Amino acid sequence: MTSPDFMYPQPTDDELAAQQPYTAPARSHVHGFDASAASPGSTTSPRSPASLRSPISPGTGLPHDELASTETNRPRLGKVALVLTTIAAGLSLIASIILAVTVGPMENANGHFFTDTPSWYQNLAIALSGLQVLCAALGVTGLIMGIFSAATGAARTQGIVAIAIAALAPFVSFGIFMILAFTFA
Repeated sequence: MTSPDFMYPQPTDDELAAQQPYTAPARSHVHGFDASAASPGSTTSPRSPASLRSPISPGTGLPHDELASTETNRPRLGKVALVLTTIAAGLSLIASIILAVTVGPMENANGHFFTDTPSWYQNLAIALSGLQVLCAALGVTGLIMGIFSAATGAARTQGIVAIAIAALAPFVSFGIFMILAFTFA
């Protein structure tokens, strides 16, 4: 189609089509089986190598099954990162609060050394410290997943929120621990 204004001619439809990148023609296939090769009057058998082509050949892209599975899994990365960092931050805060509220009264009742406290409290403190290590590992995992999610654009908002939570949670947890430990000492 050309412009009626002859001062600025427009390209024709054929010229525009020639400028587009080449795409392979759509063919009907079911997981690599070319239906046109099995048509009556065809000289090739349905099981010949010409009719059984790889579903991923140059210029055709991924088959519909693989394409759908990769597109649906991409946004999950940011959501999983957000869930991991939220769980890690929550458990870390709970462990910090429990340990901070109980360390002062135990020290006042039993002495300044950790070995002077009852064995049940020693086990509780060790378990809460182990939980803090587990939360740190979950937080770092969520941080890495959040960075990857934000960089690739897969659920970018959730990835950025996961990065923020993973970066701030250790400072908030330690701050809460220090405030409560001095308050209840």
